[in-house]
Amino acid sequence: MRCSAWIVAAALAAAAAEAAQLPANTNEIKTLTVEQAKAVPADTKRGRRTVVALNGLTTLPADVAAALIKDRDGCVLQLGGLTTLSDEAAQALAKHNGSLVLDGLTTLSTETATALAQVAGDLHLNGITMLSDEAAKALGPRKGGLYVNGLTTLPDETAALLGQQSPKGSLANGHVQGGLVLPNLTMLSANAAKSLLQRKGRLVLGLTTLPEETAKALAPHTGAVCLDGLTTLSDESAKALAEYPGGLSLSGLTTLSDEAAKALRSNSRISLPEKFAR
Repeated sequence: MRCSAWIVAAALAAAAAEAAQLPANTNEIKTLTVEQAKAVPADTKRGRRTVVALNGLTTLPADVAAALIKDRDGCVLQLGGLTTLSDEAAQALAKHNGSLVLDGLTTLSTETATALAQVAGDLHLNGITMLSDEAAKALGPRKGGLYVNGLTTLPDETAALLGQQSPKGSLANGHVQGGLVLPNLTMLSANAAKSLLQRKGRLVLGLTTLPEETAKALAPHTGAVCLDGLTTLSDESAKALAEYPGGLSLSGLTTLSDEAAKALRSNSRISLPEKFAR
């Protein structure tokens, strides 16, 4: 027993020594050893989230990645400074039971996308400006939320893959698929809209125009949709959206005809700017 206690005490002392070598601001860390990765402190002062912020990290060997996620269930792991990620490191991060921020990546191999799709929480890939069909196919059905702020265009074929539902039985009772957040996607065809709406989770789009055909495609969706990039709507598009059964945010509207405003006000689940909500 004494021997076991000594071993535990020695391990704790070693971890404390490793932690002492790290800067107080963990975003200043450029590289990590396996032992240092285990000792990186988490920031617990961010509401209900626990965050490990390592946005200065520029390299991530697979063994360090594995050490980083150990015993960090539910944690938000921020690795926004990484511009490359090996397939092996991605496979290690795939086991993370929390959210993962990789906003420094600008390209995504099929292998990396397939691995990262397994991350249990939200996945932030906001540096990606183009998704291959293979990457979209891997990421589409994942259970957690997907954030790709860098996407400004989305072909119909890619949208069909990105809009896949999670496999039947993979979600707990009453739970829906994680959100899809594309705030800089300014244009979307009706076919692409129909595809994205196959996902049952929250949908955030940066559309600046909304043709009637696309509005009609959005209308049947039962999940929450945010279209705050729209500043105006035609009467026809407004009437189509007025039939929307889920929560719909149109907080960016600045100009509407009386007829369009009246149509939107008829649906209490639509959030409007105050001047149109009266």
